[in-house]
Amino acid sequence: MKLGRKKDVRRFCEIDGWRRTARVPGRRVAKHEVWVKTLSDGTVLRTAISKGRGEYTRPLFARILKHELRVGERDFWRAVDKGVSPARPEPPGARPPGISTLPLALVARLLRAGYAESDLRGLTRERAESLLRDAGSSAQSQTPE
Repeated sequence: MKLGRKKDVRRFCEIDGWRRTARVPGRRVAKHEVWVKTLSDGTVLRTAISKGRGEYTRPLFARILKHELRVGERDFWRAVDKGVSPARPEPPGARPPGISTLPLALVARLLRAGYAESDLRGLTRERAESLLRDAGSSAQSQTPE
């Protein structure tokens, strides 16, 4: 196993879309950088990177990969060296089909236009926008002039 350094873990977090949390209020110097990522199933991953430039020990690096980053060594180094974010499988039901895949503002506008929530299930964004345009044009044609 190739040992990672703190800068490698930081680079991985940047490539994989983690966000660095704000420093703790009231403290001048934080002991660690804390990075957080929320997966599609709602699981929140968290890792802390100590200050310094050293390498991790083999057991600690293996633990960080497995338990904190939840990624294999090959995917970790691919992200660090080539800038390719690892593919994380979505569990069944993590992103249910239907209105949860539509932007909330679009759903709200469709509901105000008279569509029922059941009408919106399984719609693509393009189809939902088309329905909204159709609802707008039919409402304009019904208004007396």
